[in-house]
Amino acid sequence: MTSGTLIRRASVALVAFTLAACGDSTGPRANLTEEQVSDMLDAMSAVSSFGSVPGAGMAVVTVSETVDCPNGGTATASGSVNENQAAGTATVQVTQSFSGCKATSSSGRVWTFDGNPNIVTSMSTTYNQTTGAFSITGTQIGGIRVASDLGSGSCDINLSITFTGDADSFSGSINGSACGHTIQQSMSVSP
Repeated sequence: MTSGTLIRRASVALVAFTLAACGDSTGPRANLTEEQVSDMLDAMSAVSSFGSVPGAGMAVVTVSETVDCPNGGTATASGSVNENQAAGTATVQVTQSFSGCKATSSSGRVWTFDGNPNIVTSMSTTYNQTTGAFSITGTQIGGIRVASDLGSGSCDINLSITFTGDADSFSGSINGSACGHTIQQSMSVSP
């Protein structure tokens, strides 16, 4: 398993974790309801993802890309990946920003995203090519302004992420706050 595969798995798990956490949150409710947060994250997943990373040796990759959003506006992702495959380590930092970025959730609701100013995701990984064991620690910090027919508001994000596992199973936790909801979730997947 390369760090690219590991990072893609972590990003998918992070989206799933965040959706689950916002649907079952505790703590104060700020600008957005749980329904708004869940629907907003669904729409955001249409314009937000991690790409792949080289699979061999030692690499430092810097990427900056602006894409058109499905219903108008733009989303920009810039970041860097520093991988040392021989040591089994990688660090990733990605900054996502949005400008009038419109996307539709699976319920059909159109959401508009703007930077407040952006969302920065930083992750460090270790992995063992022989055993498949891995660990990921990271943070996701920043903010975004959102609007739809449900309403509008600002969504501040301050999350800490931890995942560990191997080729067959993993467990992890996400703690902090997103969109005014306190998040303390754990997850475990095994065969």
